[in-house]
Amino acid sequence: MKVIEVDAKNRELIKKIFDNELESFGVMGGADMWMIMSFIRYGKLYVLLNESNDLLSVAQYQGVLGKKEVFLYGFSTSLKERGKGYGKILLEESHNRLKELGMEKIYLTVDPANAKAIDMYKKAGYIIEELQKDEYGKGIDRYLMIKNLL
Repeated sequence: MKVIEVDAKNRELIKKIFDNELESFGVMGGADMWMIMSFIRYGKLYVLLNESNDLLSVAQYQGVLGKKEVFLYGFSTSLKERGKGYGKILLEESHNRLKELGMEKIYLTVDPANAKAIDMYKKAGYIIEELQKDEYGKGIDRYLMIKNLL
C-alpha cells in the first residue's frame, strides 16, 4: 500500500475519487469535481492505494487562512474496503505529512450518529469540541472535532 498526494494531471485517479465521493456520500454530500480540483491545487488531497492502484481511502484538506491549521473536509474509504483499517492508515500518514508542512491543528465535522467514524477519530487523537446544531441545514447537526499536531 502507498499514500500519495494527488496531482492535477492524474485524471484517472481523480475520476476514481469522484466516483468514490458519489458512492460514499451521494450527490448532495460528496465533493464534486470543482471541489476535488480545488483540494488538489489549493489544499491537500491524499489517497491510499493498494498494490494494483485501486483506491482504498481519500482525505481532503483545506487550509485555514492565516493559521497553521487545516480543515479535514472529506474522509472516506471505498465501501467494499471498509472495516479493514485503511482509513486509520491514511489518517495517520496524512497527519504526519501535514505536521511536516508545519500544520499545528486539524478540524473536522462529523455526523453525531456516525459512531464508527467518531471512534476512529478519537483513537487518532481528536476530541469533540462542540455540537454544532443545524450546521449544514435544519436538523443536520455535526460534532466539531479537533486534533492538535504539536
